[in-house]
Amino acid sequence: MERQYPRFIVVHHTAGHDVSALEINRMHAAQGYGIRITEPHSLVEEYRRRGFPCKGDAAIVSIGYHYLIRADGTVERGRPDFAPGAHCAAAGMNFRSIGVALTGNFSSRDNPSGKKGHTAPTPAQLKALKELLFYLMDVYQIPPQSVLKHSEVVGARTECPGDRFSFSF
Repeated sequence: MERQYPRFIVVHHTAGHDVSALEINRMHAAQGYGIRITEPHSLVEEYRRRGFPCKGDAAIVSIGYHYLIRADGTVERGRPDFAPGAHCAAAGMNFRSIGVALTGNFSSRDNPSGKKGHTAPTPAQLKALKELLFYLMDVYQIPPQSVLKHSEVVGARTECPGDRFSFSF
């Protein structure tokens, strides 16, 4: 299946501690999610500067999300928007959505004490999420009803982004 124009945004939690996109890239590389990015050259150079693995003129990008929002509200690029994601196989969403993940584990069942990361999105994360969603919705003409939690995707068998994740426009 080829990448389609994004019609959805799928929101996730990482189910772990506040780590960088580069660190998640390393974790996802171990699971075999890597894709080669060869152009535009400026993007390959951006990945190279950020420490992503490169082979020749290609960056190897393994992080499955298109964007990562850190606890302090910093938004880090994951996969480029034009590449299929590796964040939600249900309903073909990897090919027709943008994946946005917030660091942390927002499941009260899986992370009751906070040992697996912060237990709820930080105010800075929610502010950054709102700004990023409005930007992506504008660029791709995605209506609010097409912004979904991972758990809301038909066929997804997950609690992601957890029962402690609450967000509204």
